[in-house]
Amino acid sequence: MILEGNDVRLSYFVIGEGTPVTLLHGFTQRGRSWREVVAKMPEGFMWVVPDLRGHGETTTNRATPCSMDACTSDLELLWNHLGVGQTHLVGYSMGGRLALHVAARRPHRIVSLLTIGAHAGLEEEAREGRRQGDEALAQRIEKDGLEAFVNYWGKLPLFAGLERRGPGFAGQVRAERLDNRVAGLACSLRGMGAGVMQPLWDDLSRVNFPCTFVAGQLDHGYVASARRLFTTVPRGRVEIVSRAGHPVHLERPDAFARVLASHLASTGAGVPTVDVSEGDDTQDEPPAASSTWA
Repeated sequence: MILEGNDVRLSYFVIGEGTPVTLLHGFTQRGRSWREVVAKMPEGFMWVVPDLRGHGETTTNRATPCSMDACTSDLELLWNHLGVGQTHLVGYSMGGRLALHVAARRPHRIVSLLTIGAHAGLEEEAREGRRQGDEALAQRIEKDGLEAFVNYWGKLPLFAGLERRGPGFAGQVRAERLDNRVAGLACSLRGMGAGVMQPLWDDLSRVNFPCTFVAGQLDHGYVASARRLFTTVPRGRVEIVSRAGHPVHLERPDAFARVLASHLASTGAGVPTVDVSEGDDTQDEPPAASSTWA
């Protein structure tokens, strides 16, 4: 479906009825990357799944930015259109950083927050180098074209774990990445990259709804970020998924679905009771704060 805004044609889909949960994808992905996880979740939820600016079938005017603030406005436009006052918010990587931004800037719209492989901004001394790196990537896309960039991006160590699901699945992910546009991805890098993102660490200390920060056990930098995020918010948890790298929900969808179901069930009001114990072996680290999912 397409929702018309002042400067955006926002592509999205909705699955199910019940408690709203909004899912935000990562860079080079689109909303449909969440379909496998959604299929594993119980009934009783309304899954709200947009293509973020620069991705999929969402389009903007040429001079319109792809920024955290612009995407936040898009989400509010979508929620208002659907009659969603408040929603659980879930985001992966770039979408996880956007989820943190929305949580800090629009906390009255959020019931709970879950991120995968995300951080709340780089230290000041690292931001300019990262911004330059994102600009170089944007120019690389524009110079070499989409397929060459997707080939490069898919070979990064960050995504090596996708190969463990077999060539068919890796090919599916590659095909979804190719279903983007050069201009859109370049715009996203320039407007939503980690280098231009305003750090949110201090703002998150005022977020007072349940938060779960997920990372793959093999994604060491983001394990550290998840633990730092946990110390930042008043009501947080860390969940480390064993034998997973950066895209936890793609590498181990069953394990991630259990984490997500546990998170939603723990928030209470209006959420179906879900049995997440089957096939799961958890090990507590700090009391009631961190778990490792097998």
